[in-house]
Amino acid sequence: MNKKLNDLFSPKILTKRTIFMSFIVAATFISCSKNNEEIATEAQTTASNMENVIKGQLNGQEITYEKKDGMNFFQGDIVLTDQQLMEEGSSNKGGASFSRWPGGKIYYTIASNMGSINVNKINTAVSEYNSKTNTQWIPRTNQSNYVEFIFGSSSGADGWAHIGYQGGKQTVSLDQYISVGSVIHEMGHTVGLYHEHSRKDRDQYLSIQWNNIQDGQAYNFNIYNSGTDIGPFNINSVMMYWPNSYSKNGQPTIKRANNTTFTYNRTGFTTGDINTINTMYP
Repeated sequence: MNKKLNDLFSPKILTKRTIFMSFIVAATFISCSKNNEEIATEAQTTASNMENVIKGQLNGQEITYEKKDGMNFFQGDIVLTDQQLMEEGSSNKGGASFSRWPGGKIYYTIASNMGSINVNKINTAVSEYNSKTNTQWIPRTNQSNYVEFIFGSSSGADGWAHIGYQGGKQTVSLDQYISVGSVIHEMGHTVGLYHEHSRKDRDQYLSIQWNNIQDGQAYNFNIYNSGTDIGPFNINSVMMYWPNSYSKNGQPTIKRANNTTFTYNRTGFTTGDINTINTMYP
């Protein structure tokens, strides 16, 4: 769901961009890919979902995440492993060295049921990474450490991904109607980026509209300060939340710090996103 690409761990070192270097939720797992037209469905939060909301530790910081389908979802579309939630905070765990892909090489495969439209989106996104960043997404042959793009919902427009390098097989899930920009966003989590809105310095630039957020979903807007922010805050980052993410009433949940609204179009990389990734992977 930013530069923590911005944050490097798109937020924090994986960067805060929240980069996880080392850096859907409520009955609706409103992922980073949600746009204003999807707000209505995002507003459905049930008691049973709330029972799956858990507090834990990530890199020494207390966080709140959701347990769904046996996976740990942080901020809607970031999947954390049980190991990541058990690691103690240190510069080498959940930080720059832990979750970067060796040599910036990310081997990948695409599930056979993905469908040609989404395969084309993946190919476009891979081309963006390979031509503009120091990471290289390479079709897998027999590598044991790799990413598989899997098909999510046939009616949704969201996605989710494991954060940073884990080792072994990890996953990026893409729904039928996800945009190319949101494919790039989910791949950003894979390289180690968290969400831009959770950077340490975000309150200098953003005003969170807490009263407009769905009941029980406010934790998705908490600052993740256990990483390292890379470069300046970037409201247009491909890792930024939508202005109406998790809205319960159709009103903005995120505004500029001066309380004005902003228009956000997740079309692809900004210069700041590219610089963040290339700082992570020199």
